[in-house]
Amino acid sequence: MRQRPALHAAEGHYQFQPIDRLHSTHSDRLPWQHGVAARASADKFLNLRESLVPYTYTLAHQASTTGVPMVGPMYLEYPEEQQAYATADSQYFYGPGMLVVPVTSPGATASVSVWFPPGEWTDDFTGKTYTGPTTRTITTGLNSMPVFVKSGGIVPSRTGKVTNDAQNPLTKVTLTVAQGASGRYDLYEDNGTTTKASDSATTGIRYTENGAGHTLRIGPAADSFHRQVTHREWTVKVLNARAPKGISVNGEPLGAGAHHWDGTTRTLTVELPRHNIKAPLTLAYN
Repeated sequence: MRQRPALHAAEGHYQFQPIDRLHSTHSDRLPWQHGVAARASADKFLNLRESLVPYTYTLAHQASTTGVPMVGPMYLEYPEEQQAYATADSQYFYGPGMLVVPVTSPGATASVSVWFPPGEWTDDFTGKTYTGPTTRTITTGLNSMPVFVKSGGIVPSRTGKVTNDAQNPLTKVTLTVAQGASGRYDLYEDNGTTTKASDSATTGIRYTENGAGHTLRIGPAADSFHRQVTHREWTVKVLNARAPKGISVNGEPLGAGAHHWDGTTRTLTVELPRHNIKAPLTLAYN
């Protein structure tokens, strides 16, 4: 059996695009044709793709209503930066706050040159933060790839491994927030088949920084649709963070067992209690 441990290089970045197709008229395209390591990598990234459906679905709705593409060239976000044009064929944005750099070199590890626009950009896999504008060489392996969240960026995803149930309601959501700047995001939902704009709901999410204070406000879901969930469990993952001194939810202190601080990746994870989607929810920490 031929081993091609760098399958993730060609395959991984498709998880950060609206379309993923494994079929081809040439070569071996199926993950299990490339050994155990490549199959494990493909399994991880395919599950990651499914968990990102809330983010992708919202981008699709925005594209249909505004004309702004889901996958955009660098110069669309940074038209005044010359490097945005020079790197347009090697990296792109998946939504305005997620920078993706495909890796296509063979090998169990590979390196790519990444141009970071102005601002702070945190590696979604390692937690390392880069301050732009700058160009860095990033080395990645089978279980990671160069994907960076801009400071102030908010990325919603399903919590946990996604099941095969296409009708699985969105009852558990993880919000990945990159610290370093304030930001906002509007989570769009509908029943998956409607063509009516009225059969949908939007949840406004606002992240603000004020000195050492940080606040994430999850607004009540505006509007409604058939089979909409009534309650939701939110998990907040803050990148580029410091160890918190205190955490509160709706003004009440949060118990120690409901949050975790990872000093290696500088990631704060907070599990919020089950909450009615029609009521506001505020997480604050310093």
